Formats: sequence, C-alpha cells, structure tokens
Amino acid sequence: MNARLTAVIALVMVMIGYAASPYVALFRLERALQQGDTARLEQRIDWASVRAGLKQDIADGVIGPVQTQVASNSLPQFGASFMAGIADTMVERDVTPQNLIAVMRQMRGGDGGRGMPNCSVSASFDGPASFNVVVTTPDDEPDEGHLRLRLELEHGTWRVVRAWVPQDLVERAAQRT
Repeated sequence: MNARLTAVIALVMVMIGYAASPYVALFRLERALQQGDTARLEQRIDWASVRAGLKQDIADGVIGPVQTQVASNSLPQFGASFMAGIADTMVERDVTPQNLIAVMRQMRGGDGGRGMPNCSVSASFDGPASFNVVVTTPDDEPDEGHLRLRLELEHGTWRVVRAWVPQDLVERAAQRT
C-alpha cells in the first residue's frame, strides 16, 4: 500500500508540474523582457514561426500596412502584392528580440518598470502541448482584438510559436518608436 500511495503522490506531482509549466514559461519570458535578455528571448520564442504568422496576418489584411489599402480598394492586385512584399521585409527586419525589448520598455513608459501597466492575462490549455494566452489592457475596446500568444511544448520546453497582434497595438508601437 505504501508503494501505491507513493506512486499516486508522484503522479499528482507530475501533473501539477505539467499544469504549472506554461505559466513558469510565461514568467520567464516576462523576466527576459524586463532584463533585456535577448539570448533568453531567442530560446523562448520561435522567431521564424512568429514572423511567418505575422506575415500571413499582413497578407490576409488582418494587420499592417496592407489592411488599410486593401480595405479601401485603392490598390490594384499588383500593388497589394508589392505592399505585402515590403511588409514581409519589414517583419524580417523589425521582429527581433532587440526591437521587442525596446517596444516593451516604451510601452511601460521607458522606465524599465515591471510588466505592462494594468494588463489582464487569461490563459488556457488548447491541447496537451498547446497553450493560449490573451493579454488585454485598459485601453482595449471589448470588441477589438487583443494580443494573443500560442505556446507549444517542444522537446520539454514551452515556446511562443505564434502571436496575433491587433492593429491598434501595432499603431501604438509604431508611434512610440
């Protein structure tokens, strides 16, 4: 009976550790941002995957410079594809650990303060190896998009593999840089 109790306790501990692990990953991600640690950000974010997702959002007109042009129908198809190519180049150039740190510092008022002010974070598992995070700020309108992240468990480590950035956040970040 003692061995059985030990096995049950060990199983419960493993389950608690697993359930807590993406939250620990988020804490470490925030800490890397606060400390300006680009090496840790490189480990915690799959930059190629995040960039590819942002490029797709731009191509779909969800965010970025293409959205305004396509919505107004002022660009012919060639012009829209040209703008998408420019947007792809900008994503490759600008979506970096260094720029993420700079934008986060500016959004915190440049003082290097802790976290983004008055953010609300909700998170949930989407599957055994997938975890979703939604970040809202007091400035967010209820019907607007929110910053969303998807973390996936890769080789025992949770990494950000996708980010959905609302247009208003892109514009606020652009104004501060």
